[in-house]
Amino acid sequence: MRRGLALVLAFACACGRPAAAPPATLVGRAVLPAATFAPGPASGARLGPAPIHGQQAPFPSQPVQGFSALVAVGDGTYLALADNGYGKIENSADFHLRVYTLRLDPRTANGGSGAVEIVGHFELRDPGRAVAFPIVQQFSEARVLTGADFDPESMQRAPDGTLWFGDEFGPFLLHTSAEGIVLEPPIGLPDVEQAGLELRAPQNPNNEEGAALRLMNALDWRARQRGATRSPVLSPHHAMVGDDEPGELGRELFDVKSLRAAGFPVVVWTVNEVARMHALMRLGVDGIISDRPDLLIKAARSFDGDGDGVPELVGADGLVRRDAIDLQGHRGARDLRPENTLPAMEAALDHLVTTLETDVGLTADDVPVLGHDPQLDPRKCRDVLGGETSRAVRALTIAELQRRFVCDGLVRGPEQTNERALSPVTVAFAGAEGLADPYTPPTLAQWLRFVAAYADHYSTGPGASHPEAALRAANARQVRFSVETKLTPEDDFAGLFAARVSEAIAAAGVTGRAWVQSFDLRTLLHVQDLAPAIGTVVLLADGVNLPIGSEAPSPWLAGLRWPHGVTARTQPLRVATSGGFEGMALRSSPPALLPMLEKPVAGAPAGEVWVHEFDLSQRTYTGRRWVHRLEPRARAAADFQLDAEGRGFVIERDDSEGELGGYKAIRVLALGAPGATAEVVTQIDLLAIADPHGLAPAVAGDVGVGEGRFAMPFVTIESLVLLPGERVLVANDNNFPFSVGRHRGDERPDDGEFVVLQLAPR
Repeated sequence: MRRGLALVLAFACACGRPAAAPPATLVGRAVLPAATFAPGPASGARLGPAPIHGQQAPFPSQPVQGFSALVAVGDGTYLALADNGYGKIENSADFHLRVYTLRLDPRTANGGSGAVEIVGHFELRDPGRAVAFPIVQQFSEARVLTGADFDPESMQRAPDGTLWFGDEFGPFLLHTSAEGIVLEPPIGLPDVEQAGLELRAPQNPNNEEGAALRLMNALDWRARQRGATRSPVLSPHHAMVGDDEPGELGRELFDVKSLRAAGFPVVVWTVNEVARMHALMRLGVDGIISDRPDLLIKAARSFDGDGDGVPELVGADGLVRRDAIDLQGHRGARDLRPENTLPAMEAALDHLVTTLETDVGLTADDVPVLGHDPQLDPRKCRDVLGGETSRAVRALTIAELQRRFVCDGLVRGPEQTNERALSPVTVAFAGAEGLADPYTPPTLAQWLRFVAAYADHYSTGPGASHPEAALRAANARQVRFSVETKLTPEDDFAGLFAARVSEAIAAAGVTGRAWVQSFDLRTLLHVQDLAPAIGTVVLLADGVNLPIGSEAPSPWLAGLRWPHGVTARTQPLRVATSGGFEGMALRSSPPALLPMLEKPVAGAPAGEVWVHEFDLSQRTYTGRRWVHRLEPRARAAADFQLDAEGRGFVIERDDSEGELGGYKAIRVLALGAPGATAEVVTQIDLLAIADPHGLAPAVAGDVGVGEGRFAMPFVTIESLVLLPGERVLVANDNNFPFSVGRHRGDERPDDGEFVVLQLAPR
């Protein structure tokens, strides 16, 4: 069958569309090519290395993108809200939120080029710090907003000329000046059924579940401005990450898949059971910190994640695959040897850890030295001169500390031993370094030198004949180092501490293999400033830098806000992901915004979406609500506008793409008093539009054009402007570079299409 005839038949068939809807007529069409870019920083770094529909990311500048909202300016131009980025909060941190000014020259029966001119643009930004939660550009002056901060999908211009945006991540109302400067804090949506609560989406930054990604984005952006190439690592207690059985282990706040998709490795601590290690490996964590490296290597060697009978975390060479998992020895191997000592590090290396983790303090003469406790614990460290053992490390010089103290106390159980014969490398190294005992507290520099000595011992030294000599030497030569700074917000030497640690790492030549981690984020900011080539690790834990129940900013988090204790248990997340304010009407009298949720909230009847009323004069929600029932085939309400008569126009859609038998329509309704919408009729079937003037001629491989008929077979059609003379302007969001609704033949990404439709007479 000829393609043109097939297309005619496809248009002619009922295909489940409402037969009562008379066809609208295409009277104008303008097209903005998909690959349209505007000046700005590179974007799309999180889209992956493979081309997407012929588009290679990252892009050298900012894609103009498809549009989520249009506002007529009155001079023949339109304000056009670019979509929030690349469809997800995780991949849109480098996409700037912008409003473009467009001039359309639609192709009509009387001529017209069909082109779209980009006249200019402005960016949404928050230089006055009205947004309290961390944003990507938290540490900049301009504080340009990105697609990882908000997902604005609707826009209206108020009578005073300021702009209001409806967001999906909150969902929030965002109020800016006419130039895009945020004027007040984002406004959440009250839950009219439960006093004191809000209707929130999973990405809401005011819940702890949505907070970690925001914090990591802010730190990552700051580091990269200073030349860092490695993203910071998130390291929470293992009971704080999502699990197959939520709620069984503790406050499971962090979504490993989401954080990893955003580019942030997740390394959890401290895990000492093989079964739990396997569960975390199945969850996809990037690393596990353990007091028992012997069990950690056992878990790695036995893990079969895909069930094919072949463990996948250890390579053919017998070494752990560093690209698949990071096995970290906590304080060396503190359940096998006394913690933070060279014998503990030797035991960890014996069990082939990929990273050695340690704590360091700063002595009176500013030397980083291994040790966890600010005050020497007499159970762990004894004074060989018989003096007082409970001494502050910061009050001792390194010479005094190493002359007087031996930290060989056994406090961790029966597997822990301080038998010197089990640590031959340490014994030899201590003698060469002039240390009084193998358990003398080592400096950070000595620790780093020790690892090189360990590799030499098993490659060319006395250990070369050991059965695992080659494995141990090869592993030690590439082992990584994670250094935790032990200080509190009350300590005033965070900058000095970071400098001394960074200097020791650089002097050892292991910058590319080293990370600095801390509960006190000030340390990490100083490392970013002093040595951006060193990686940073954000440690998070309840009772340390996440004090539950406190409303004040935690001094541990370098001024970054965290919603302590606000979780889905206390503040449910009822709004669906991508279910916020896709559409938002403006009522002139009395002046109000009427934001419509895109999808039903949890607990609401299927197909029921809500419209809320926000009083512009009082800057508050009124508590009034309308209920709109979507057509049964619809999955979302994509835009909502009011005409001068008070009629509501709603774009409804299903999830189909490139299919003429799908459902895309504009329905008209009456709001009336709060409650159910009334007089709902389908006004325009967007998949059955007459094109008597041939404004959309047939193109080989394209869907919905030619033969006098026109369709908008896009998965997202999100912009609606009501024009005089019973006309409407409709535009698609092309989800660049993902959506392919029109060009199915060659799978080119959708262009931005702006179509003017003449409605059938009422």
